[in-house]
Amino acid sequence: MKRVLLLLIACSLLFSGCLDAFGPSIEQSDDVINDGALMSGGDVEDFLGDESMMNITALAESEDQLMVEIYSKELEDGELMEMTFTIAKDDTAQLSDTGLAIQSGVMGLEYRIVQGASTDVNIMVGNQWFLARDLVPQYVNPFVELESEDSIGGGGNDDLLAELTPDLGALYMNINGLTWTITMDPISFQQVATASNDTHSIMVEFLEMPPRLRQLEINSHDGNEAMKLTITWGDNAALSVLDTYPKTSVDIDFDEQTENGDYYIFSGEVDDEHVHEVLLGDIELRIGLEDSETEEFNYSLSMNVDDGAVNLTDAEGAWWAIEWNDSNSDGFVSTGDSYSIVTNSSSASDYDIRFYDSWSQSYEGGPLLGFELILLLVALITAASVRRNLLIS
Repeated sequence: MKRVLLLLIACSLLFSGCLDAFGPSIEQSDDVINDGALMSGGDVEDFLGDESMMNITALAESEDQLMVEIYSKELEDGELMEMTFTIAKDDTAQLSDTGLAIQSGVMGLEYRIVQGASTDVNIMVGNQWFLARDLVPQYVNPFVELESEDSIGGGGNDDLLAELTPDLGALYMNINGLTWTITMDPISFQQVATASNDTHSIMVEFLEMPPRLRQLEINSHDGNEAMKLTITWGDNAALSVLDTYPKTSVDIDFDEQTENGDYYIFSGEVDDEHVHEVLLGDIELRIGLEDSETEEFNYSLSMNVDDGAVNLTDAEGAWWAIEWNDSNSDGFVSTGDSYSIVTNSSSASDYDIRFYDSWSQSYEGGPLLGFELILLLVALITAASVRRNLLIS
């Protein structure tokens, strides 16, 4: 989940920028008369300015099922950037849903993951869903997880991540003196309030009684900025996972290094970001070379990591001592597990080490984001940091 949450940080700046843009109107408000359950303009402004009413993190604590979507659009110097941030939880099903969709110029990214107390995990990249698995599943409330990311502060990149993480506990708006038009469906208790100033228009939708915020939308009159916050609760926010999607391999991140002395040594340790645990017997360590033309990986030596340790000899007569250490002896690939390969091969530095997932019949890595999209994400985060500094200064 941490990987997805780090993707989500890019969303926060545009959201805060739209809210900051909305100031007093050019004329004072004449509050709509409160006829029974009908809200007045003052009621709407009080609601939006009430930190306790607009604290999404607190709302998530009181709801078993909740989904929040934040859409942002900004056109600057002819460059359009759109982002949709999704975070949802279902305490009943013990599942979470986190995702980010970004479109900037001709480049786009869409990534979403549904996981929790199920061995099945659904991952979407682009418009394609995949089935992954976690054999030691654990449900984590994503709102709590995001709040903990917001409290990061270890210096350097950690401070940047903490600064950019969307603060769902502080979405309230300091809006006063707008002229509101409010309508209500007396049967469903849906209320829609609209207002505008000289630069932006705003629409607020409430449901139920007493009123609950369902949607908040802000658009600039020139079409260059837009923001929409949508909140869904109850059965409409229920989550589920499906096992009918194409299988995708587990993602294993290693802290790796090589040494070249009397012998050549490859080594790596599964880092602390690893979350999806799979059987050791499903993973095969392979040593080989990638064809530069076909990009096919051709391996000549291999070991199922469940074997623990083997000694092999290659076609040139060099020996290879391969070992996998199951650090906690749990039978799963998990944080702290490690591998080492020691060889006297004179051409060892030419070889690559890859891990094959027999369950999905593909190499580890899952539906990874492309390099171009990673660059896009870095650019968005950098731009967001610069713009935020300008707004604050």
